[in-house]
Amino acid sequence: MAIGFRRVSQLSSTILSNSYLASTVTRNINTNGLKGVCVPFLNCYSCPGALFSCPVGAIQHFMAIHVFPFYLLAFIGLVGITVGRMPCGWLCPFGFLQEVMYTINSPKFKIPYALTYIKYLILIILVVMLPYVTGETWFSKLCPVGALTAGLPWVIWNPTNLVTGRPLLPAGPGALFYLSLILLLFFLAWCVVSKRPFCRVACPLGGMLSLFSRISLIRLEAHRCDGCNTCESNCPMDLNIYLDPNAKECIRCLDCTQCGYVKVITPFTTPEGTWAGRKES
Repeated sequence: MAIGFRRVSQLSSTILSNSYLASTVTRNINTNGLKGVCVPFLNCYSCPGALFSCPVGAIQHFMAIHVFPFYLLAFIGLVGITVGRMPCGWLCPFGFLQEVMYTINSPKFKIPYALTYIKYLILIILVVMLPYVTGETWFSKLCPVGALTAGLPWVIWNPTNLVTGRPLLPAGPGALFYLSLILLLFFLAWCVVSKRPFCRVACPLGGMLSLFSRISLIRLEAHRCDGCNTCESNCPMDLNIYLDPNAKECIRCLDCTQCGYVKVITPFTTPEGTWAGRKES
């Protein structure tokens, strides 16, 4: 039941965050007041259907113009301290796509844990340092999520500007588009054989939210283990929650609670906790 409800949440978030249908008339991106609002997941600003802004893209923008992003960091900190990486598990459209792709029948491989630290390098170098030094939003230029939701739609559509009467992309896509497309294809292929590789290896927002995993108000607690392995087999991040209930990669999807020996801890949890499945006799 909980897994099904999460799928509904993921699908609803995907539709809502990309529901700006007026772009088919204006032939341009959404520029109304909602674009001043960030969602707690990757949502490319340039996507024709995007209603909101991407926090990673916004951070790069402020780094490029040398302005400290107080609002953005406060927003990310508030999300992190409250629910940790839960938006990754319940709201992120690209995370949803990776989980769907993983259901394709194929050999499966675990991702080496050491690779999960790459996203912190991406955060420091591509999101902060290079935009600050060069004035360019480098992660957005290479982001596979942006290639899927913004780059490909605009290149395929290539609408005519209503004012000038000329195509919006008269010279066609550049080299960076093709590089981002290669990265997109790489991660789509990888997520068929491994669980959520982009989230675990390359997502800078996931890296920022992971810093709050052990101190967020919503956490997990493993009561005991009978060896059923339900938590690890259900986990979309390939974690053994019993060994580390609040690992930095945990996206609080709560799929692990199906075994009944993992419970959710909140500020309102009773001493006995709230159990999702069978209870200890």
